[in-house]
Amino acid sequence: MNTYNTIIIGGGASGLFLAKNLAENNINTLVIEKMDSPAKKLLITGGGMCNLTRDNSSFEFLKHYDTANKFLGPSFALLSPQDTQSWFKNRGLDLITREDGKIFPKSRNAKSVLDLLLDSNYTLLNNTKVESIKKEDDFFIVNDLYKATNVVLACGGMSYPSTGSTGDGYDLARKLNHTVIGLKPGLASFKITNEDVSEIEGISLKDVTISFNDMYSNKKKIRKNTDDLIFTRIGISGPVVLDISKYAKHNQKIYLNLNCQIQKESTNKLLSTSIRHQTQLQSRLVNYLLKSLNINDDICENISKKKVNQINEKLKRWELEISLKGQLKGAMATSGGINLKEVDNKTLESKIVNNLYFCGEILDFCGDCGGYNLQACWSTAFSVSTSIKNKTK
Repeated sequence: MNTYNTIIIGGGASGLFLAKNLAENNINTLVIEKMDSPAKKLLITGGGMCNLTRDNSSFEFLKHYDTANKFLGPSFALLSPQDTQSWFKNRGLDLITREDGKIFPKSRNAKSVLDLLLDSNYTLLNNTKVESIKKEDDFFIVNDLYKATNVVLACGGMSYPSTGSTGDGYDLARKLNHTVIGLKPGLASFKITNEDVSEIEGISLKDVTISFNDMYSNKKKIRKNTDDLIFTRIGISGPVVLDISKYAKHNQKIYLNLNCQIQKESTNKLLSTSIRHQTQLQSRLVNYLLKSLNINDDICENISKKKVNQINEKLKRWELEISLKGQLKGAMATSGGINLKEVDNKTLESKIVNNLYFCGEILDFCGDCGGYNLQACWSTAFSVSTSIKNKTK
């Protein structure tokens, strides 16, 4: 039976980052990956350019994880966004910072990040699914073939299953007596069920506000976000949707405020032209909105005040019904995961099973879009590596 100090289950961003840090400390490590090659999701993040982190302080970063911010605090204290930049630069990866604060490899190619993470003295085993983890005395036995003092579940979530994130880690954790908080899409698009928006597919708008009742909150909280929006064939997407999607519930109503309005005109202009001019909406969207209100788009100066009010009401409170069914397949992240109450936030060691650790998206957190989730992967992985290194001394 092959014996290691640490076995990491999952060869994604957090798993490989952890493995490299352990290997640099001469800790014998095995990474088990079920896909034919590692880090498939990392390779497509940031449009394939890999948004590693952001040029923000840990204090600013932690505002973007909702209630998980307190849990993640100690990990960010060990590896801040600035520390992350230094970590990659010190190992030969040149970085660039965009005007919006997002940080990418200078190559703008996620493969350069993966190549760096793979360039290390640990063992990587691809095409191997972990079926069993048994605890025997002070050791773990994995698949009845591999033995280790420590096991780390870095299996990711359930989003983008084609990359290998199919929720296997949750099943392994349950078998080790851990509980999993309700799983749903995070950073996901919305499918619209009460209107057919296919005819306005591709239209993008700036500074749109989405609001809805947070059905998961006991305080009847209103969730609200303002950012860019794009209409898809079946619904809506864009930053304004992605960052608020983790709070949405299947089959609930949301409201769009396009943050514009029209005035009744006295000149002999087409209403549609007037709307296009004053609100800068695209003509296809104007026509769609007019049709949805049963307003003829060739109405001229004699449009009633009532009709103008109808249009303005639609512009500031467009009611839509959403579906989250099947959205995990295309979500960028998973909301939910291993119950944080069962994990020590200073070491990321299980409070239930000694020497069992967790890092990355398998944990119950979901950051906002734009480098927040990858930074949490780096920081939690570094926290685990520090814990194991301290135990191994």
